[in-house]
Amino acid sequence: MEILAPCGDGESFFAAINNGADAIYLGLGDFNARAKSTFFNTENIREYIKIAHIFGVKVYITTNTLLKDNEIPAFMEFARKCVSARADAFIVQDLAVARLLRDAFDNVEIHASTQMGINNVAGAIMAKNLGFSRIVLARETKLEDIIAIKKATDLEIEYFVQGALCVSYSGNCYFSQYEFGKSGNRGECMQLCRLPYSAYIDNKKIGEGYLLSPRDLSLIENLKTLQDAGVDSLKIEGRLRRAGYVAQSVVSYRRAVDALKNNQKIDINNEKTALKKVFSRGEFNTRAYLDAGVPDNIINPKIQNHLGVEIGTVQNIERFKDLYRVKIKTNTEIHSGDGLKFLDENNKEYASLGVGNTEKIGENLYYIFTKNNLKIGSKIYRTVDAENENKLLKNTRKINIYANVFAHIDKPFEIEYFIYKNDDKFSAKINTNYICPKAQNSPTSAEEIKTQISKLNDTYFELIESKIDAENIFIPKSILNQARRDCIALLQEKLLNLHENNIKSAENTQKYGTMQLFLNTMHTNTSSIDNNIFVINEATDLNKTNIQKNDILALMPEKYTCENIIKIFETLSKKYNHLALVLPVIANEKDFEILTKIINSLNENITLIINNISGLIFANKKHKIIAGTGLNVHNNLAANELYKLGVNRIIFSKEIENQNDNFYHFTYGHTALMHFAHCPFKTLFNNKCSDCKFSNNLIITAQNGHKFFIKRTNISQCYFTMYADKLIDKRKNEFGNLIDLRFKEKI
Repeated sequence: MEILAPCGDGESFFAAINNGADAIYLGLGDFNARAKSTFFNTENIREYIKIAHIFGVKVYITTNTLLKDNEIPAFMEFARKCVSARADAFIVQDLAVARLLRDAFDNVEIHASTQMGINNVAGAIMAKNLGFSRIVLARETKLEDIIAIKKATDLEIEYFVQGALCVSYSGNCYFSQYEFGKSGNRGECMQLCRLPYSAYIDNKKIGEGYLLSPRDLSLIENLKTLQDAGVDSLKIEGRLRRAGYVAQSVVSYRRAVDALKNNQKIDINNEKTALKKVFSRGEFNTRAYLDAGVPDNIINPKIQNHLGVEIGTVQNIERFKDLYRVKIKTNTEIHSGDGLKFLDENNKEYASLGVGNTEKIGENLYYIFTKNNLKIGSKIYRTVDAENENKLLKNTRKINIYANVFAHIDKPFEIEYFIYKNDDKFSAKINTNYICPKAQNSPTSAEEIKTQISKLNDTYFELIESKIDAENIFIPKSILNQARRDCIALLQEKLLNLHENNIKSAENTQKYGTMQLFLNTMHTNTSSIDNNIFVINEATDLNKTNIQKNDILALMPEKYTCENIIKIFETLSKKYNHLALVLPVIANEKDFEILTKIINSLNENITLIINNISGLIFANKKHKIIAGTGLNVHNNLAANELYKLGVNRIIFSKEIENQNDNFYHFTYGHTALMHFAHCPFKTLFNNKCSDCKFSNNLIITAQNGHKFFIKRTNISQCYFTMYADKLIDKRKNEFGNLIDLRFKEKI
């Protein structure tokens, strides 16, 4: 399995490569889901890619944001530079980006981002049909569904195994955009999920804490399970993390994967402890959403930032000049540069510090010095192990090479460096213009030749063995050094070509000579809309709602069963001409089987509103298809792609203001901000599904007073959606409005 590491800057880039990554993923400022990650750019990316490729490490460019129409020309120029830099693949969310890359560059490799929310077979099939060679599965994907996807397709599967979890279903979190106008789908997430909230049911406070903050993920003990399921790439989260985190994550997974490959055992608990040191929010989530049903312990309401590993307690505190001298008891060595965190008797963090001077005063006893007046008895957690991280960051990765030297009297001096790759010899050879003369005094010995050709410290290579065929000749050191440099440069170039000859992407200049010509190939549906969409559920009162003859009444039920939905449609069809069924954002394989059964039972005059690319599997069949807000259509090119795939109408993204008469727009109702595959009630009550604590009146309140309510949807399991309490009303036109009536009885 490939170990795929995050890189946010040059230090983390080398930390990943030097510690054994097989591939890295990075963003270049614009067009990636980490807008703050700005180290790499189109000017320096080629040099970094060259270094990676010499080691055979792949580089994937994250282009997983949503484009606006006016950004397409800039994106194309950006993409051309990345292709020219020989990037191995692009990670993509927007269907427009996929189309642009696929058509403008022959043989380009594109990976479906986790932001596309693929977690069932239908979604995987649609991704393959769209030209993706790999899917980065949604973090919520079940183990049984990974197995099913692998059996149904030949796609590569990438799966997150380490790092932070998004609490919301990827690609469908609108919290940051709603609160601050900063779109997570455009790389500007404000991480509001990491803030404290209070919970109320019927105005009674039932809990508080970091109610939306998930535990960090660590699946290192489940690699055999993932391998057997068909996972090809193990993805480590963290492009904004420090280099020490990247180094330790790669080292730990390298050990685990190699042990698995070689049928060896390692101490997984040691690796988990090492991973906790570099970043963990308390205990890891070691199963994520892999198991059937609604998982437990996704959220850690007490901790929202790095806690590290508990190492000891505060024994005593005394004034020392203008500082406090703190005696700590620990069975772990403390070093200058370590990070420490202190928790009080209620296990709440109240102080943290970086260790400066330290003094060992006895067995398991140390003095540290700080301006903080700490509390005796406090628990101490180490958040940075400086010595270990420095050691990892000093690691260097070298390519083992071998050398042959030929130095005979009156013959040109020859040197060859070579490696063995997949049991094949791969070499670079230099025949110099230097004709070796017979030595007049002191001949150049084989040992002297070996010394000079072994001087590779400033290269990516290490000489393992050399064979020197030399007569009684003399060679100046300058000739040996130049021959070494020339031959290493040639070997480096050949290694680069060896990797990059497998990258087939190239600009299709013949078909798309200019950007305007390319954009002219779009044929967007230009007919204007002459109705509105009204979204309802089982409980919506329609008696006083003014629904016109052409309007669409769209059912988004709380419970998706054939019996429930058919019964509702039978009643509605007596009064309303145009009915639709809204498909949910999240649907695992069992859910999708239920949904398919429901859809097959519906009359053909009922439209489907889909919110995931898996719903495209129903296009061009008996039902008309409307692309819902969950598909995040941000631009005309993405809309055009959906029309070509059989979609009849588009509801434009709720994150962008675009009152184009050719699209529906969400203009009335409560905004859905997050979709959960975990149960918020388990977080609050620590209960099991068998002891369900669900209430339809759960309110989450932020520190700024903003309120949000939680609603449940049930298919094969429960899902939850968090809505803004504020009712929006942005209706501007007579037609083209998406009006959500589910939580407002009348308008």
